Amino acid sequence: MAPDAGLSPDAMTAEFRRAIEQARTGIGQIVESFNTIVEKVRDWGLLAGGAVLLWAKEKLDEFRVKLVELVGKAQYMVEHSTPIVSLIITSFDWLERVQKPAAGVAGRIAVKGDRLVYWKGPAAETYGAKLPFQQAAASDMAAKADFISTWLFTIAKANVDYAKSMGSYVSEIAGGLITAAANATTVIGIPWAIDQLAKMVGGIVTKALDDIMNMASRLVEVLKSARDARASVNNVEKLVGPPVGTWPQAVNVV
Repeated sequence: MAPDAGLSPDAMTAEFRRAIEQARTGIGQIVESFNTIVEKVRDWGLLAGGAVLLWAKEKLDEFRVKLVELVGKAQYMVEHSTPIVSLIITSFDWLERVQKPAAGVAGRIAVKGDRLVYWKGPAAETYGAKLPFQQAAASDMAAKADFISTWLFTIAKANVDYAKSMGSYVSEIAGGLITAAANATTVIGIPWAIDQLAKMVGGIVTKALDDIMNMASRLVEVLKSARDARASVNNVEKLVGPPVGTWPQAVNVV
């Protein structure tokens, strides 16, 4: 997946930062709202009765376990988001600053200028014999740069998608908790608020954890392709030198 021609690093970075900020805001709302619900249950628990209090505690404990897991993942993402911005920029830089110039060089090597058209003799023949090797080396450099750019962009895009999904889920769960906290201000409202949390555990919270885990697994698979990237860079077959592994020079001054 090479960078989309219509997509800029600034646009992709802005999209990522919006997702991070959405997650950051949602985390704060989740923690504040859940603590509010716990406090209200504690305040009204005795009036509601022992059975209701025990039921509420069990549901809150169940919800807390899932919530801690999700918030932990979201918090980790927020705290480690800075390198992803650099990754986004680097993926585009490889395309613009390495692949594009290298491809341009490969296209120009075989084109002789006016002065070289009439160049004859052993030196011209030796120089001409080097041109195919230089063109092959330049084309190989362009292909490698395109491969690395695509590899980096794929990793960056996977991180952006992960952040957007996390931000969306955290925001939705925060909204549900804010509503539940607002309804937990009376004895009558507490059972309704706790029931709402129970439904969230069975619905959106579990779905969020499953989806986030699947996306994280896919991201790990992308990162495993680092072996392919290393193999591509280490392949110096087209760099025939001399010595082998270096640019096939036509002129060498020693």
